Amino acid sequence: MKICMLTGLDKLKKFIDFRNAGGMGTQVPLLAKKMEERGIEVKIDDVRDCDILHIHNPMPNYIPLIKRARKKGVKVVVHARHLPELVKGGFKFGNAVYPLFHAYSKFFYNMADAIVCATPYVKNWMINNGIRKNLYVIPNGVDCSFFYPSEKMRTSFRNRYGIEDEMIIFSVGLMIPRKGIYDFVEVAKRCNDKKFIWIGSSEKGLEKVEISIPENMLHIPYLPFHEMPLAYNGGDIFFFPTYAESYGNVLMEAAACGKALVIRDIEIYREWFVHGENCLKGRNVDEFVDAIEEISRNEEMRKRLAENAQSTAQEQDISRTIDEMIKMYYELMEG
Repeated sequence: MKICMLTGLDKLKKFIDFRNAGGMGTQVPLLAKKMEERGIEVKIDDVRDCDILHIHNPMPNYIPLIKRARKKGVKVVVHARHLPELVKGGFKFGNAVYPLFHAYSKFFYNMADAIVCATPYVKNWMINNGIRKNLYVIPNGVDCSFFYPSEKMRTSFRNRYGIEDEMIIFSVGLMIPRKGIYDFVEVAKRCNDKKFIWIGSSEKGLEKVEISIPENMLHIPYLPFHEMPLAYNGGDIFFFPTYAESYGNVLMEAAACGKALVIRDIEIYREWFVHGENCLKGRNVDEFVDAIEEISRNEEMRKRLAENAQSTAQEQDISRTIDEMIKMYYELMEG
């Protein structure tokens, strides 16, 4: 069985000089590598001679490819990484283009033989919007052999940035409104006795933010992916105030590294993350401040939440994702 995974990132990079390709840019090569270890031949952005066309980016130029694939009997899988709501507070003019992107998304997803939904929330979106295809809930997964607790990595990261023995509250993601950067900065200002770190910046074509970084906040614009485990280990509390996600790889990566989590109470995480069990949740700045203060002063709670968060991540180890994806491929080939 031969799989072609399409991202379109190489072509996009010719027009947009981005450094951060997001979760898709790191996860797709990982999926390909893990599948090849199982004896599945995988090509990225090469559509020649394949049995399954697995599209990770709903680009309009893929529509003719899908039509040609269907004529040849090639099965088409679309990975639902981009829900329409994600353009709000992310892309320039996101609110204006949302209705158009919403209609286009329904059209595009309905062209597939099967759709991979990273969460039950994504599956429900498909159902509610009339997407009548084979819907598979397969979490993106996290590589727990790469993301894991390490005192050595913690020390390395802190030494690099001159961080003493202090509580670090941190987040990872594009510096855009949808990710909750404004709330992050405001919480940092309110908790001015603690150190805050935001890892990530904006990119061309995304909505810009106007913020004044407080003295107790460090902004690290970019870290290569292979150094991210150092960053996760270097912090203590992972604060994820995002307003919308289709999965949120960074949340699972932080959990896999044994970090206590403070997250926004949004629908997508209600089945996997429970307030007081494997995270604390908030809906606004006041509640985020209360949660961070509580975890900071209660070591027993911080340890318990971190251990439970790590168990949640281990339940979604990338090996299980590969199992489910290969199973889906064979079902499509036999159908």
